[in-house]
Amino acid sequence: MNPSYYLQLFFHALCEWMVSFGVAYWVAQIWTQSPSPLVVRLARHPQRFWLAIAFGIAPPILGLLLWPVLLASYQSAAGVYLRIPISYALAVIYGVLVGLAASCCAAPATAEEPFRPARAGGVSAALIVASFLFGSFVFQPLLHMITGLVTAVAVLVVSRLCLGESAATLSGSASTVPSPRRSPAIALVTGFIPSALILGAIAVASSTNLGKDESNALLWICSIVSVFCCFGASIALFTRKTGGAIAGGILLMLLNAFIAFFFGCCASINLSNMH
Repeated sequence: MNPSYYLQLFFHALCEWMVSFGVAYWVAQIWTQSPSPLVVRLARHPQRFWLAIAFGIAPPILGLLLWPVLLASYQSAAGVYLRIPISYALAVIYGVLVGLAASCCAAPATAEEPFRPARAGGVSAALIVASFLFGSFVFQPLLHMITGLVTAVAVLVVSRLCLGESAATLSGSASTVPSPRRSPAIALVTGFIPSALILGAIAVASSTNLGKDESNALLWICSIVSVFCCFGASIALFTRKTGGAIAGGILLMLLNAFIAFFFGCCASINLSNMH
């Protein structure tokens, strides 16, 4: 592809991240206000992780809904001049949604615990980098949306698992209160996502005829998601500090590392056959 294409992707990603970090910084500034603003109440909500999922999957869904309108506008004579303003306006909107998702994912539970915008900035950077990494492929609109959904959910789940208790207990006073033991359900579900992906890949390969570009893109996506799940699930199990959890984390890491390696090898072979 033209190098200017990747330069445009970089500037769009930078714009989106700056807006998302601005949202996180704004949340940090108003975190202790009383009464709490709506965005702070969302970040403190008991179901804030599911709110993070909802905000995280909103950009790919919005992109699919706007695709026919954008395609028609770009094909018109005036669309040539509106392409750049519209793309940056969408980058700002997506940045707000990503910032809200990252804030809900990385936020502590109470106002007594400080909100760390750097944590939310890291989560938003992971979301944006993964989104633009996969967006550099040529996708059909529906396939692009599904890829965005899977990527956003995987990044948010792994980010939450990696943050672990540090996102919920950041203050010194919280350390004196024994926290309830977290359920390993999320870690186990995340750990078996690569196994579900390989079964799904076998089913898709046997039932549909994907083009080489689509199949290669899906293989790389499955490989990268498997890497995320490999480390996220194992780290979450290691933090439980029990013999069974550590053993399970090691087994899942080995299994998911093999699956990620398998997907990566298949993608590399498929790519070499294309040339």
